[in-house]
Amino acid sequence: MAVKKPTQYNISPAKGQALLNFQGRRFPDKVELFETFVIEQVRQNENAPKLKLDKQTELNADFTNLLIHGDCLSACAYLKSKNIKVDLVYIDPPFASGANYAKKIYLRNGAKTEFENEDNSIGEEIMYGDIWQKEDYLNWLYERLLAIREVMSETASIYVHLDWHIGHYVKILLDEVFGEEGFKNDIIWHYRTGNLAEKIFQRKHDIIYFYTKNEEYLFKSQEIKEYYFCLYGPNFKSSFKGRKEGEDKYGKYRISQLDDVWDISGVFTLSNEHTDYNTQKPEALVRRIIESSSNEGLIVADFFIGSGTTAKVANDLGRKFIACDIGVNAVQTTRDRLVEAKADFDLLKVNDGVRLFRNPAQTQQKIFSLIDGFKNRTELELGEFWDGGIAASSGSYVPVKFVGIQEKLTKQLLDFFLEQIYDLEAEDNVDAVKIIYAYKDLKIDKKYLEKALRDSKRTTIRVELTSLDDLLGAKRDLLFPPENADIEVKKEKDKYKVVIKRYFSSYLKTKIDDFNAKKVKKQKEIFEEDGKETEKQTAKKITLSKTGLELIESVQFDTALRKDGIWESNLDLEDKAGIKDKIKGTYILPTNKFKIKIRNIAGDEFIEEHI
Repeated sequence: MAVKKPTQYNISPAKGQALLNFQGRRFPDKVELFETFVIEQVRQNENAPKLKLDKQTELNADFTNLLIHGDCLSACAYLKSKNIKVDLVYIDPPFASGANYAKKIYLRNGAKTEFENEDNSIGEEIMYGDIWQKEDYLNWLYERLLAIREVMSETASIYVHLDWHIGHYVKILLDEVFGEEGFKNDIIWHYRTGNLAEKIFQRKHDIIYFYTKNEEYLFKSQEIKEYYFCLYGPNFKSSFKGRKEGEDKYGKYRISQLDDVWDISGVFTLSNEHTDYNTQKPEALVRRIIESSSNEGLIVADFFIGSGTTAKVANDLGRKFIACDIGVNAVQTTRDRLVEAKADFDLLKVNDGVRLFRNPAQTQQKIFSLIDGFKNRTELELGEFWDGGIAASSGSYVPVKFVGIQEKLTKQLLDFFLEQIYDLEAEDNVDAVKIIYAYKDLKIDKKYLEKALRDSKRTTIRVELTSLDDLLGAKRDLLFPPENADIEVKKEKDKYKVVIKRYFSSYLKTKIDDFNAKKVKKQKEIFEEDGKETEKQTAKKITLSKTGLELIESVQFDTALRKDGIWESNLDLEDKAGIKDKIKGTYILPTNKFKIKIRNIAGDEFIEEHI
């Protein structure tokens, strides 16, 4: 689909003065609106249980809940174009933790394990990358905080969830964006999960910064039960004077006002709310925030939705919600969770021209794997600024800086890159570098770059601008490996029997082949270490069934076939396999005209029409 020229909206400058200064600091003043389409409508059965509200008195009664597949900036631009204001924001952005967060991929074979892995996993997939240069992260988040403030109502609040990695820097950015007077609390979320520590105290808390847009804002003080056990001496009475007390099945308690240290358990694997999303936050935590800073009918937004907790809890509490994420796995997890929670919502897709292989981290990883002669910065011992290097004809490597797949190369950004390149002048072994971009301002070209280098008079290093399309060439199509399915439709009396006879994904086949190769290599190394000359046992490999149905996570049907092309899932026909389950593979439909959507265990979706 062609991408129309985006509309630009101005961003109001920060309320406070610029307190945080660092090299390459950027101060954006615009956000771009791209075409945004409804791609699916989810409407629950009228008989489904819902929180009953009086439509005559309900706030935002005609507002449709939104799940947006796109970047936070694009989502905010869309809301601004529709004049939609949100009343409460909770965001749990990346923490700049220096790690990539992954999830295991499980074969859905109904717990019929035929290989050594007890959990049926065939490896991991990166959900999102959290490895940043500090300056890049702070610029990235600052721009999004400004955009979020633009769509907050005048009485809105925002809660920003971070940890020790970079929270102290972001606190200063929040003071800039919302003003120091906007700061209300830094909430400590204390949890029990985590690893043991030897030379430091155990890290057992996150920080949640609570800010308001203005001095007039909604806040409801909460009360909690504190359980206690006392041993009383003769004639001794309770000293909790003036406090409400009581007793229930858990014991005696007193009612206390909620303070800013919250002791709430994390999400455990066996918990009913567990979604297998690495950074999932507990419903109790988000519930406390929503109940404190919103009323029924108000709009709650989360622009880094992850596992979908905020939207799910908001719906449970009778609030409206806006949920957004750039990663397809997060959107799918949230979508399925909201369907299960009996929520009505529209799923929107931002058409910004950025086609991702699931999420930015996996897209970048895939791109690097397709570049001939590419090595990462660790292998080449390059600084953190560089992403890696490409082999040159001389046998050396040309350092490479890759502009993020969802980021545009602007003059301001290029100037920052050039400052980093000037620092390489003292290194005798570097005579050329490459800057690879997916998108750039039209004014930036070879002539602009050459003039900037001439005017600076600071380097003789050759700097080359290269577009991603030119670099990959025909290999670009390999970013999105093909899938196919053999689907049979047979009439049975007045119904139609739909059978998925076979499914195949070249990506997952390669994933399994790599998994098998690693198992063989690992077993070979074990035998060599033992020095055994006896007959070696062959490593047990994964073999796909003839149908390949174990590669499928879920199946959906659209039997409405709307003329506008919007997918309307028949929720009664949805089939999703848990980790220890498998899909049915056979379905009875009232019609032979339908669209079928197959999602595989890595999150790739395949749609076929039968019309």
